[in-house]
Amino acid sequence: MGFKSLLASLLLVSAASAQLSGRVGPTTALSAKQSTICNVLDYGGSVGSSDIGPAIADAFTNCVLKHSGSTLYVPAGNYQMKTWVTLKGATKWAFRLDGLITRAATTGGNMIAVQNANDFEFYSANSAGGIQGLGYQCRNAGPRLIRVSNSENWSIHDLILVDSPEFHLVVEKGENGEVYNMAIRGANLGGSDGIDVWGSNHWIHDVEVTNRDECVTVKSPANNILVERIWCNQSGGSAIGSLSDGTAIQDIVYRNVYTNGGNQAFMIKSNRGSGYVKNVLFQNFVARGVAYGLNVNQFWSSQSPGSGAGVQLSNITFQDWNGNVADGVKRPPVQVICADGAPCFDMTLKNVNMWSQTDKAVVKCESAYGTGLSCLKSGGTHTSYGVVTASATRPAGYSTPTTMAGDLADGFATNAAIPTPTIPTSFFPGLPQISPLAKNK
Repeated sequence: MGFKSLLASLLLVSAASAQLSGRVGPTTALSAKQSTICNVLDYGGSVGSSDIGPAIADAFTNCVLKHSGSTLYVPAGNYQMKTWVTLKGATKWAFRLDGLITRAATTGGNMIAVQNANDFEFYSANSAGGIQGLGYQCRNAGPRLIRVSNSENWSIHDLILVDSPEFHLVVEKGENGEVYNMAIRGANLGGSDGIDVWGSNHWIHDVEVTNRDECVTVKSPANNILVERIWCNQSGGSAIGSLSDGTAIQDIVYRNVYTNGGNQAFMIKSNRGSGYVKNVLFQNFVARGVAYGLNVNQFWSSQSPGSGAGVQLSNITFQDWNGNVADGVKRPPVQVICADGAPCFDMTLKNVNMWSQTDKAVVKCESAYGTGLSCLKSGGTHTSYGVVTASATRPAGYSTPTTMAGDLADGFATNAAIPTPTIPTSFFPGLPQISPLAKNK
C-alpha cells in the first residue's frame, strides 16, 4: 500500500478540508524484505510454546538487526507469551505473524512494542495471525497488545486482535503510517480501546472494532490523519479526545464510518484545557441504535478538568450523516456543547439527518457558533451562552439506516473468553475494502 496513490480517494475531499500530506506506508516493497527469513523456530521457539517472547526477541536482535531486508517470521500455529518484547531501531524489515499468540502473563506494558522503526511492515500473510489477550482474566490490569512508537514509513495489516486487558493498538507519534484490514474484538466495557492514534500523516482504513470504548480515536498532538471505511460494530464509537491542556489537532478527515449500536456515532470530548482542534471533516456517517449521535461535549465529566479555559474548536464540518439514536430526548441525536471559556465557531452541518428510534428528539447547543443546526448561533463575535435545548423534527432526508451482514446484536461479555473472528472484506455498507486481504493477493 505504500506505493499506491491516494489521489483519487483524496479528491473526494474539498480542497479546504484536511487530508494526508503525502505518501504513507513502507518505502520498499515487501519482496525487498525477504532476503533473510528470521524464523522464531530457529531461535529457540516452537509451535505450542509456553513463551514465544524470548524467541521473538532473539530473532530480532540476532537476525533482523544484523540483516537489512529481513523478515521476522512466526509460522502458523498457537503460541503462548509471557515475556513482552520491545523491537527497537530496525530499518527495512517486516514482522510476519501467521500464528496466534495468547497472553499468558499479567505484566503491564505492551506485549509487542515497535519503536523507531523505518520502512517497516507488520502483517499476517494468511490474514489469520494475531494476538488473543484473554482480557477477562485480568481486566484493566494487564498489557496492551501492540504499540508502535516514533516510527516512520510503516504499515500494520491483516492482523486480528482479541480481548486486550487494556488497549488493543496504540500508534504513538511518528509519521507516514498505515493501518488496514484489521479485526479487533474487545469486551463490553471501558478501557478496551480499539485504535488510538496520534502523530503526523497516518492513514487508518478498513477496520472493524467491537468493544465499549474507543473505536478509532485521534489523540493529541495530531495532524493530517485520514480515517475511513471503519465498522464500529457494538463499539463505544470513534472520537477525538479526550482533550486537555496543550491540545494541537488539525487537518483530520473521518469518512465512511458505520456504527452499529454503542455509545456514539462520533464524539469530540474534553473538559476545560487549552489548545485547538481545527480543520476537520466528518463525512458520510451511518449509525444505528447508538446512545448519542453527533456529540460534541466539552464538559465531559468522565475526565478531570484541565487548567485552561477550554480547547478551541473551529472550522469543523459534519456532512452527509444518516442514522438514529435509541432515545433522542434522553440523549440528543445532535448536540454541540462547547466550552464557555472558548466558544467554538465555524461549526458546519450539511445534510445531517440524525433521528431517534422513539420518533421524538431534541437538539442541544452551548457556546457554539455555526450553521445547519437550529440551536447554533451566528455572527462574528463569539461569546459564551448557556445550554439551548430545541425540539427537533424528523429530518426530511432521514431514512432507516442500512445494515451489514455481520452486525452484532450485543457486545461481548466481560467475564468470558471472546472468540477469534475472521477479518471481513467490507467495512462500510456498499463499499469494498481498499486493498484485498493478504491471503487473497
